[in-house]
Amino acid sequence: MATIHIQSGKNSVNYQTKSVKIQSMPCKIHADCDAKVSQYFNTYVKGKKDTDGVLTASFRGYPLEGKEIQVPKGYKGVILHESVRPDNDTDDRKFYCVNTFDSFTYWNWNKTPTGNDKMIKALDWIDIAEALHAPIEEE
Repeated sequence: MATIHIQSGKNSVNYQTKSVKIQSMPCKIHADCDAKVSQYFNTYVKGKKDTDGVLTASFRGYPLEGKEIQVPKGYKGVILHESVRPDNDTDDRKFYCVNTFDSFTYWNWNKTPTGNDKMIKALDWIDIAEALHAPIEEE
């Protein structure tokens, strides 16, 4: 069985303290390289005037609608980097924390993100899990 090691903290190899803008796109991109997101995507993101906080954009000609989602209070999002991926599933894996974030933009194809989306539901479960596992105080 493989073990996953996460090296965290500012002593990590490529840790950055600059602010990052995270985008969660509804697609899989088969590349592992830098992209000019600031130049080719962020400049075309627009806010809708008729709804609260809904953003619009497009990716490869397809319309996107998005919202800024906050990471639940008391938690941090982390960006992990794996410098060398093992050849098989039984080898240990080593990830490095390269940055953290407090919010991200969640995108859907041509529909506004709602509480019914899997990503938003998953974040709601953090509060539910804390309530379920909190110690019961007797009065």
